[in-house]
Parts: sequence; structure tokens; C-alpha cells
Amino acid sequence: MAKKVVKHDGRVEEFSASKIYESCLAAGAPEEVAHEIAREAEERIKDGATTAEIRRFVLQRLKEMAPHAYEAWTFYDRVAKGRITFEDGKAVVVEKGHLYLGREVKDVGPPGLSSSKEVKGILKELEEDLNFGVSKATINARLYALYMAVLKSSKMPKEEKEKSVELINEFRQKLGWKPYEPKKPL
Repeated sequence: MAKKVVKHDGRVEEFSASKIYESCLAAGAPEEVAHEIAREAEERIKDGATTAEIRRFVLQRLKEMAPHAYEAWTFYDRVAKGRITFEDGKAVVVEKGHLYLGREVKDVGPPGLSSSKEVKGILKELEEDLNFGVSKATINARLYALYMAVLKSSKMPKEEKEKSVELINEFRQKLGWKPYEPKKPL
């Protein structure tokens, strides 16, 4: 009998280890790490578990096994989903308001990216983080998460996506890194 998972909105669906595997890969975890976490989740997650419980388990394992993927996941949650993730994997959704990010206060709107202006602000934040001493590996993981958030955004018009990818690639090139090339048209 297949395990069931309770979604945040109360819907119930079948547990899927492949969703965990794909999410870990999308965050930048190596294939073997993503496979191991998905396997462990399949063994440990009980029937009726909530997606929040599964998310916390996955984040804890990513933090231990692939810290940069953990960082990218939590960064993606903030920029694309409007969720702030705490150390223990708990998250809070910020619908609207102000958020203190360590060096400045930013307005937070609904989840998802909608303009290249937002992307430009996030890139400014990444540059500040780099200057503050955040490692290049962490910045690289965050850039990939930002790039994926742009590609997956349903609120961002094609022209804004193109401009956002251009801004991200300019930032990458400034650091001496190869630009991202979308695998399919935006």
C-alpha cells in the first residue's frame, strides 16, 4: 500500500521519492546525495506525514550532506516562494510587509518573481554577501537558485525573463564564471 502525504492545504497525495530526488538535484545536490536522501525519506517517512515534516527532513539531510544545496534551497524558497526557512527547517510564509535581511530592510510581496528589477535587487544583495565574506560556492548555489526561480516564474513576462537571465549572466561573468544557457526557449 502506497504511503499518503498531507499537503499544506489539506489535500492528500501519494508519497513520491522521485519528487524529493528531483528537488534535491534542482537545489544543486550531487546525484548520489539526492538519491540517498530520497531513499532515506522513503524508508523513514510514515503514512500520513505532512509535507512540512518531509521538507524539514530533506533540508536537515541536505544541510549535513550538501550544504550548498541546502543554502540554494532556502534561498529559492525566499526569492520564489516567499518562505523564510529557519535553522531547523521550519518555514514561515511572508505574504506582504518588510523583512530585515541583515544589512537592509526589503519589501516583500506575494511569492514569485515578476520583474527584472526584483532580480537586480537580489543580485545586489548577493554582491553585498560576497563582499561580506560569503563563499563563492554559496554565491554560485544562490545564483543557480535565482536562475531557476526566473525560469519557473509564471508571473514574469518573457521580456523580463530574458532581461533577468542577462543580468544573472553579467554577474556570473564579472566573477569569471560561464553564463547560463537556457535549454529551451523562455
